[in-house]
Amino acid sequence: EVREAEDGPTMYEAEPLGLYGQGSPLLPEYSIEGVDERRMRDGIALALEQTEGRLKDWLPKSIRDQHRLLTLDEAFRDAHFPANATRRGRLRLAFDELFTIQVGVAWKSGRGKPGRGIAHKPVHTGIGQIESQHQIVLDDSQEVVFSEIRRDLVRSAPMNRLLQGDVGSGKGLVAQLSAMMVVGGGCQAAMVYPDSLAAERRFLHIDPILRSIGIKTLLIPDDRVDRAQLDAIRRGEAQVVFGTQALLQKSVTWKRLGIVVAEERGPYGMLDVEALGRRGTRPDLLVIPRAPIPSSLAFTVFADFDVSTLHSGSPRPVQCETFASSARDDAYTSLREVVASGRQGYVVFPVRDGRDLLSVEDAVRTAQALRKDLLPEARMGVYSSEMSREERSRVFDDFQQRRIDVLVCTTFIEDSPEVTNATAMVVEYADLHDLVRLHRLRAHVSNGYRNGNCAFVTSDNPAPEQLERLQQLQVERDGFRLAELDLQYRGASAVLGDRASQAPTFSWAVPPEDRGLFLRARSAAFDLVRRDPELRHAGGVAQTVNARWGDWLGQALPNSAPKKRGDGRRRRRKRR
Repeated sequence: EVREAEDGPTMYEAEPLGLYGQGSPLLPEYSIEGVDERRMRDGIALALEQTEGRLKDWLPKSIRDQHRLLTLDEAFRDAHFPANATRRGRLRLAFDELFTIQVGVAWKSGRGKPGRGIAHKPVHTGIGQIESQHQIVLDDSQEVVFSEIRRDLVRSAPMNRLLQGDVGSGKGLVAQLSAMMVVGGGCQAAMVYPDSLAAERRFLHIDPILRSIGIKTLLIPDDRVDRAQLDAIRRGEAQVVFGTQALLQKSVTWKRLGIVVAEERGPYGMLDVEALGRRGTRPDLLVIPRAPIPSSLAFTVFADFDVSTLHSGSPRPVQCETFASSARDDAYTSLREVVASGRQGYVVFPVRDGRDLLSVEDAVRTAQALRKDLLPEARMGVYSSEMSREERSRVFDDFQQRRIDVLVCTTFIEDSPEVTNATAMVVEYADLHDLVRLHRLRAHVSNGYRNGNCAFVTSDNPAPEQLERLQQLQVERDGFRLAELDLQYRGASAVLGDRASQAPTFSWAVPPEDRGLFLRARSAAFDLVRRDPELRHAGGVAQTVNARWGDWLGQALPNSAPKKRGDGRRRRRKRR
């Protein structure tokens, strides 16, 4: 307490800084109802003094050194009485939580005893042709991730890998190159999408590239596979097949399926991974979520997956602004200016129950009304899921070739390639979309020659929380952070489905903020279980996992100590 005195302000009953009166001025706050903070700190300080030098550090020294972590004694002291603002003590304890849960997950899923897979030949001929013909160049982050996937593909153990990254980071390109490497080695690739429309859109944009280097493709636009398609797959004539999960049914016989590339968009975890193993030799699996996933999914749906993260993203920021429905004319101002300057843009309507909100006729009438009232002299085009595949392909080609100024479409456009001349977008009824979808949509106007502009027009009576969500989107650019916010807004059940109740809770780790620490801990945990499947040489790791996560895992790890080197020899001598 500071009081005024004759010789100036004087401190009475000063509390020492940190343990032993030394440390930073940072003091912990425990916020326990009915417990005085200072008495709590005194009790913690006393406990730390009494246990100093007596705590056994269960984390292997090699892992501590590799990740530059404090010892357990140092971590507890620094967590409660930090020496500075770096909070290295909290980082060590957070690493412990993230490491132990993932050791348990890796052991439970049998990571140390992988099944029988295919060791693919590292053939890069087709990849080189693609790079030269289409001027495709991987950036540093994409090269790193592609190298991780290549290492998995040449191993005989089947790959289980999650490839995530922000919108525009190049996930689709890396997945396409991975499939090409597998096909080059004599195997087939199944490109699995959430629905037939998504499969068709990807096929239309990838098929010309694959065919340009002689790869035979096949699109199965619905869940029914006819006899001719089955024969083409069985004989190996179809090398890369686009479709839905129907491709993985028992009725579909593959000549040699080498990799399954599955795109998921939530609720996640709908792919039947166990069905892949029922084929004998299990194909490799590469799962790509449409946008960064909340950290909860890494411990539930994708618990036994290796994780690769692309760090590159949209090069240009997009200016976003929200408009009420009564200010619709103002919302279209930027789009009018863009069209007048020779550039292009989008008008996007929502999707309901997996189908376009507007029929083709309604979309055409809407486009005509927009041209008359808000976009005079603009060349309008309509892109609808109810149109035939040929019509959709023709319309999008016209848009790419600048024969259309404004494309009236639905959110299905999020799966299409970006058009660099399109730098403006108006999203109608924006309050009906989730954060991740809006983030993906605005990315379509982020890679143009000029800075992009995105106008969100709300419905007539938007809810306050929906407006708050749009305001958050205007200031937040990080897709990983938006994925966590989206989980908060929509709830775990909307994102995790039936596994919402399985999400773990942490005391020290904050997964949205500790993303880098999580990846380091996951890599260390999976490596440990690969090297020592029974955890015989991992000190007290198994006991610590059981104590912290035994109930959550629903299965205890074996607390087996390593055998003494002389035991076997003594028994053999005795038998003689």
